[in-house]
Amino acid sequence: MKTGLYLVVDASIERNELLKRVEKALKGGVDILQLWSNWGSYEEGKILAKELMKLSRNYGAPLIINNDYKLALDVGADGVHFDGYETLPSEIKRLRKDIIVGYTIGNSIERAVWAEQVGADYISFCACFPSSSVTECEIVPLSTVAEAKRRLKIPVFASGGISLKNIDQVLAKGIDGVAVISAILKADDPETAARSFKSKILEYRSAKAVSV
Repeated sequence: MKTGLYLVVDASIERNELLKRVEKALKGGVDILQLWSNWGSYEEGKILAKELMKLSRNYGAPLIINNDYKLALDVGADGVHFDGYETLPSEIKRLRKDIIVGYTIGNSIERAVWAEQVGADYISFCACFPSSSVTECEIVPLSTVAEAKRRLKIPVFASGGISLKNIDQVLAKGIDGVAVISAILKADDPETAARSFKSKILEYRSAKAVSV
């Protein structure tokens, strides 16, 4: 599982404009793409997912589909990310062994531990800060994120309201990456925004490597 800068793709943005913005973000250093499950009909989701697959392959970034594992398997995406806990990784990996499976985690260390125990490849906490894009997530104290990072061996991501103004607070907890939506997709220049986020992540990685 790659770590670093994780871009959640908001399908509510007009498709041609969205694809331009996603490609600019990939040029700026996005490591992972996730197609958010607000794409409309299954066929609309399939068309968009295939277009994102082309971009993701060009830039070496895995494509993860939000919630719909059938769509992920149908288009050959690299993974599926669940907001709920009804489906276990074993159920998906039985259908395709190498598929990545991740979960959104609220303010629950127990749920984070559960995710690792059942075979998740990574988790993402939502939301670390108030967010205009994601309103259904509870606010997760950064102390919870830090505890999960201490206890888990799988990658831990943080999401929800993360901006260049507060990213240092979450990176300081030792996390493996940050997930962003509007701070990149709605930026005046998505490439510059992505490059700024990536620079922050690399800065913390470098500092961590020196301290080990």
